[in-house]
Amino acid sequence: MPNDPEDFLTINQRALSARLDVVREHLRQQASRINSEKGPEKESDLETDALDSLERKYAEAVESANSLPVIEALSALFGLSEFERNVLLLCAGMELQASFATACADAQGDPQRPYPTFGLALAAFPEAHWSALAPNAPLRYWRLIEFASSAGLASAPLTNRPLRIDERILHCLCGIAHLDERL
Repeated sequence: MPNDPEDFLTINQRALSARLDVVREHLRQQASRINSEKGPEKESDLETDALDSLERKYAEAVESANSLPVIEALSALFGLSEFERNVLLLCAGMELQASFATACADAQGDPQRPYPTFGLALAAFPEAHWSALAPNAPLRYWRLIEFASSAGLASAPLTNRPLRIDERILHCLCGIAHLDERL
């Protein structure tokens, strides 16, 4: 961590914001695929260019930092795959940026589903793997995310249940350290 905590918070915020832009772009592209009259199709060059540009922006934010952004440190610490990192960021984005609710609904093709789900993540993100849903996989084992308690959805299939990021993990991603009351 840099000597000046404010610098760390600013740099971490820039990197987190850039990573959330990548996640939102995946959601936008998923919405585009399901709304296309032709149905799901191969990624276009424009979609690839948009993602490449956002990935470069994130790489620049990481390079400007004196230390790893928290999302990178957490990913390494918990052994998250790229897909699992994106699921975690999807849930964080829901809490941090109002536009994520609409993006989730659009990407699921249902305005009644403005929340992240494993099903959405499996459809929207590259390198998706079913094993990320397992109770012994890092996201659930370490309780980085949890199924949100929603009336009527508790008995829904795993892939359709709303997901939430644990509050302590959300604060950690934002660079805010605090002692968890459970400790």
